[in-house]
Amino acid sequence: MPSKGGSRTNNRTGASAPVIAPVAGPAVFDRPEPPAIGEAEPIRAIVGEAVPVGRPGSMAAIREPAPVAFAQELVEEPAVDTPEWADLYARSVERHRDERDRIDREQADSQRLWEEFLATQGTDVPEGERSLAANDELHQQLLQLARTSGGEYEREDVIGDPSQTFGVEIEFDGADANAVARAFHAAGLSSTPNLQGYHSRHDPGKWVVERDSTGEVVSPVLQDTPETWAQLERACAILRENGARITARTGGHVHVGADSAGMDHDVGRFRRVANTCAWAEDLMYRLAASTGRGGQRHRGAGNGYRWCGPMGAGQFEQAQSLSELATRVGASHGVGLNYGNILDTRRTIEYRYFDSSLDPARLQANIKLACWITKRASTLPDSAIPTERVRLGSHADGQASDPGDHLLRRFADLVFVRPQDKLKLYWLFQRSAWQPARRAA
Repeated sequence: MPSKGGSRTNNRTGASAPVIAPVAGPAVFDRPEPPAIGEAEPIRAIVGEAVPVGRPGSMAAIREPAPVAFAQELVEEPAVDTPEWADLYARSVERHRDERDRIDREQADSQRLWEEFLATQGTDVPEGERSLAANDELHQQLLQLARTSGGEYEREDVIGDPSQTFGVEIEFDGADANAVARAFHAAGLSSTPNLQGYHSRHDPGKWVVERDSTGEVVSPVLQDTPETWAQLERACAILRENGARITARTGGHVHVGADSAGMDHDVGRFRRVANTCAWAEDLMYRLAASTGRGGQRHRGAGNGYRWCGPMGAGQFEQAQSLSELATRVGASHGVGLNYGNILDTRRTIEYRYFDSSLDPARLQANIKLACWITKRASTLPDSAIPTERVRLGSHADGQASDPGDHLLRRFADLVFVRPQDKLKLYWLFQRSAWQPARRAA
């Protein structure tokens, strides 16, 4: 939704039951037989092709480029049919096959882990045995699986609720915002080729490129459809094609429609969402970090988290109205969880924690996280949400020691129902690091 936009009427009838994602069979590879000696052109085809790894729908469904070592050796290609050429060809084909075998093994291991994890998550297994917090082996299995398969870009049933509305803002540096606006219009994503002013009006169903301290692309109201995820992927591609980059100045905010999440005007539902974020605040900033060296530093760490700050000391339980709760949680662009929109026609919860990204899989994971916190935490009983607060900086500053990743595991058990969503959470966790506490800029 426009980050600044509204949401649609709620059609949900309750919390989703566990959904187990279909899993394809073992990975299958298409390996053309090497050409006969003397057929030089097919050799170049082997070098340059992109080889499919796994079948669509499996956790191994990715594409990887063929090895480039052979291409580098052919800079000074010997004459065809000479002994030197035959030796070069034989060695290159052997390396090519070794690489295919390695990928085979990794993907087979990944598929096996995924099948084992799904089996362990099955509804016929007692809840206590499915708990990540209680099962060290299951936790380690998911960590390993996330390293190999967690970054898959999903295209349908991503958040498990087709009526849930959401929107995303993608801030960027580097690119000419006017050129980006023209490119979005040429792709049919926006209604105008002109750069718009900050917080400008939106045409329904259209993206908009706005002028900000950085450039900013704002989505329309979106729902969990293949068209939505195709648009997000195309938007990221356009930004990259125009030289956009992510810096410490750029955020990637996610808005979640409160009405479509069944929040109504129930102060208790909004309070439970805030309590969940307050409890796992240190984890939220780790999951949101994607800038700096290795993409593991949060953009706010160097400026006192000026545009995405942690929560204050307000006691949410004492709030008797939405306006009082918004004041206690935060109702401005300076906080990570912004309740400033829940009182107007836009009716969205804004998650400002996230760093920006031009990787659609990362943005999709952020959207998934925000939507699940909203709809899951709001429906839980108060007694299910931990009352302690693990504040920003607790792990980085040595206040907390958590070698077993217990905060992550408890959070996964509390917020997510579906195994594929837990996998995406673990993928985010492993791509980032604990962040320092808030300090003066």
